Amino acid sequence: MRMRRGLLSLILGAFVSTHGSTASDLNPEAIIKITYERNPSIAAARHKLRSAEYNYKLFESEYSQFTPFILGSDLEKSSGRLTVGVRKEFFDGSSVSLNLGNKAEWSAESLKNEQFLEARLEFPLFSSNRKLSRIIRRTFEENELYGARLGYVEQVRWVIRGALEEYYDLICSSQILEVLKGYKSQLESLLGERWVREHPADGEQIEDEISSLDSEIKGWEVVVSSKKVQLQRKMGLESLEGYRIEPVPLGLGENDYYGRHYVEESYEEVVRRAIANDVEIKVLRSVMRAAEEKKLLAEKGRWDIFASLGGQYSYGGGRDYSFSVGLNIKRFDKSVLNYSLLKAEEDILNVRARIRDRELEIAARIRQEKGEAENRRRQLESLYESLKSRERLYGLKLERYLKGEETVDNLIRAFRSLLKTHVRCYRVGNYYLDNIRDLDFLCGVYFGKLGIEFGTR
Repeated sequence: MRMRRGLLSLILGAFVSTHGSTASDLNPEAIIKITYERNPSIAAARHKLRSAEYNYKLFESEYSQFTPFILGSDLEKSSGRLTVGVRKEFFDGSSVSLNLGNKAEWSAESLKNEQFLEARLEFPLFSSNRKLSRIIRRTFEENELYGARLGYVEQVRWVIRGALEEYYDLICSSQILEVLKGYKSQLESLLGERWVREHPADGEQIEDEISSLDSEIKGWEVVVSSKKVQLQRKMGLESLEGYRIEPVPLGLGENDYYGRHYVEESYEEVVRRAIANDVEIKVLRSVMRAAEEKKLLAEKGRWDIFASLGGQYSYGGGRDYSFSVGLNIKRFDKSVLNYSLLKAEEDILNVRARIRDRELEIAARIRQEKGEAENRRRQLESLYESLKSRERLYGLKLERYLKGEETVDNLIRAFRSLLKTHVRCYRVGNYYLDNIRDLDFLCGVYFGKLGIEFGTR
């Protein structure tokens, strides 16, 4: 009975969550955060994105910049003019300028100076073809920016997914390794029982099982070591020293368990949340807004009508002022505008198709992963019940064997069945965690946990 209680504790303990975690614990949330902060490939994609953002701002600033110093001079036969001022331009073609100046007129008899302050404002009326042409020229920089954003999104998603994959595999491998060591320890304890000592042939069969377990243990030790190296590589760490791998509580036989919301929520709700949180769709919708702006301007951009307002105040001896109003009207080639409109419409249709394709991809993948997660959850519960049943059967055969009422062959057969079922539990648990990993990947939970938002310029 002492050995039976030990096995039951081993079996149940493998599925109990660990409490009292420390800051050095590695769990899914910690892995997401550390991988995002430390992985070099994510850092490279982040720098590429920032470079594209600065390049985009540089392009816009060339059309909407503040000129803090403008010196102008003009000299004619009997007069001269000197001005110092500032100018602010805007992307839609509007501009405002302010100048201080001095005007001098001279003759053989006298020299007359006049100081003045002048301002000028120019802005588009109705629609502006000038803005449309600038937006069209901005397309390349815009595409570079959106490409960098999507590339960054994909890099973050796939690298974190890869790190979590190694983490879940490491948990499974480590748990199987510990289970094998536990079962080996139980068999080694069995060699000390009086009945086994009195039957050397039985002891040899048990020692053969121990040797077989020892070989499996060595194999799994290599797997665990390899998984640790892969995990630290994916996270961007030089070593896992100082970290404790926190197991994921599968919660078998309990109402609460890891990934429960994916299993119990409706398919429609999971898809709705995934599409609402999908960063790729958010970026594409930003592209859509830019294309719609181009279409609107192409529809209304047949004319370029600019109004200009100007004024000058002379604060010298004359104290005079003047005011001017003007219009600058251009009619643009209809064929050019039609091509701009057609391009904008095709851009919109392209983005709509990409968004729809992404939505269908998400829905199909979620249907697959959620269905597998539900089936594997049921399989886990069934395996857990089978595990308890086989543990009871092994315990019964052990008691009978130690009384001489059961053969060692039947005992070892029950032992192998129990061990196989136990390992099978962890393997199916690993597959289940893979489904949860991919559902997290599809629902974009990484970005919410990291506080990253996209979709706006």
